[in-house]
Amino acid sequence: MFRRIAAAVTAAMAFAMALTASPAQAGPTLDKIIKEKKMVVGVAPWNRFVLLNPKTGEYEGFIADDIRNFEQMTGIKVHLVNTTWAGLVAGLQAGQWDVIMSGLGATPERATAVAFTDPIGYLSSTAMVQAKGPINSFEDLDKLGNTVSVVTGTAAQQFAQRTFKNAKVNPLSDTAAAVLEVMQGRSTAYIGDSVSNALRAEERPDELRNIRFPADKTEWTSMNHAVRYGDPDLVTFLNTYVRAMQLRGLYRTLAEKWKLPPELATGPR
Repeated sequence: MFRRIAAAVTAAMAFAMALTASPAQAGPTLDKIIKEKKMVVGVAPWNRFVLLNPKTGEYEGFIADDIRNFEQMTGIKVHLVNTTWAGLVAGLQAGQWDVIMSGLGATPERATAVAFTDPIGYLSSTAMVQAKGPINSFEDLDKLGNTVSVVTGTAAQQFAQRTFKNAKVNPLSDTAAAVLEVMQGRSTAYIGDSVSNALRAEERPDELRNIRFPADKTEWTSMNHAVRYGDPDLVTFLNTYVRAMQLRGLYRTLAEKWKLPPELATGPR
């Protein structure tokens, strides 16, 4: 009997010590972020998502608001570094920032270079054409002699290069240049995400028109944060935040605030 009581006491003491033991040490990047209360984040300009307002000097949009909410909830200050879409992954791998928070699409191609978090939103590929032009469908667009402009390093570029068999794909450095090619008649269409293209068509109805492709001619992509593959603890940390915000409806609320299409929060149905 005494031995059974002693064994029970020993087990209880071991359990208590386990509860009060120091937590396992995080990976080097997350450990540095937590100790310094600072996280360096790479972003690329994206209207209504993360765009620097020159008048206020502050970033605005869906992602910018999400980052501010992250700061408030974790006590970690986020330092944003503005770059290009093409430079996001290279800068992450070079250690210029700890995380990419530009809504980078999680694709198999990119997954060879970076590790993705859970999605914060969803997009499909659409075509932006001249408002009074002859293009009305995917079939009208994918013809010899036509050119589609895309932004280098985006999921839209990968989609266009895989999908268009006849039209020429012309990668450009930024969205403004790619859309201008369409407005000035040098490109037949600009291939971009469904949300941004819908907003551009709404803002310039006399100049631009957004063409949605049928389900078998488009691709859905998710909007995700990304980290280096050597930082699995950082993925877990960010996923904890993302999943909590999904359950609390933050992304639906931010989509409504920034007048973004509901599909951003719901995805394909």
